[in-house]
Amino acid sequence: MTNSVLPIVGVSACLYKADTPKPYHAVDDKYLRAVAVSSNTMPVIIPALGNLLDIPKLVSKLDGIMLTGSASNVHPDRYNTQPSPEAEPYDPMRDQTTFALINEALKQEVPLLAICRGFQELNVALGGSLHPQVSKIPGRMDHSSPDTKDMDIDYGPNHTISIAQNGCLFSILKSNEAKVNSLHYQAINQLGNGLVADAIAKDGTVEAISMPEQNSFVLGVQWHPEYKAADNNVSKDIFKAFGNAVSHRVK
Repeated sequence: MTNSVLPIVGVSACLYKADTPKPYHAVDDKYLRAVAVSSNTMPVIIPALGNLLDIPKLVSKLDGIMLTGSASNVHPDRYNTQPSPEAEPYDPMRDQTTFALINEALKQEVPLLAICRGFQELNVALGGSLHPQVSKIPGRMDHSSPDTKDMDIDYGPNHTISIAQNGCLFSILKSNEAKVNSLHYQAINQLGNGLVADAIAKDGTVEAISMPEQNSFVLGVQWHPEYKAADNNVSKDIFKAFGNAVSHRVK
């Protein structure tokens, strides 16, 4: 492989069907831009086609995978909980696609970065569960977006996280804490098998997870490091570490 060829990172898409007679698969620009600029890799969009995709073959062609955030949530059936309005909306085709991607990425040891919904997908795929509304838990704060329609405010620093020493995130940031944004209303309830909490918010909400026993890079974050990643030191370090893991795989 020559230096002129960039590693390829698959980026999960959502299936949008509301208010349109023509469903479409899409990814926010900020995810693709962060992968391209801050990880120095080539992003390719993976459509939410579920079983129509040959996931093992697809993953074998990728050097890394990033699971994106979304307005939709993991369907509660995936973690043995009754569906409820507070856990909506859903995107079952995305669930079908990303859960298969996660399992195959771990099996083939392909570097994996999971953001927001992707963070929750990673947890549930490994047997964990979610709180549908973290703000309704006594003692927890409201982690949802300020929803001002001003992106710099909505994605701006919101609260501090405490980072566990000797964990994956600590090895990347070299710090015991960081200031992150917050745009989610679901949160981890029980951790999935093999996952550890790499960071928590002051109210006990899990903010980062990793897999110490996995040979390949695996990191999930509940916040959105992809927003203007090149302008934020925490985001830059995360995407650089992911990019390094991806590049190492192709050598």
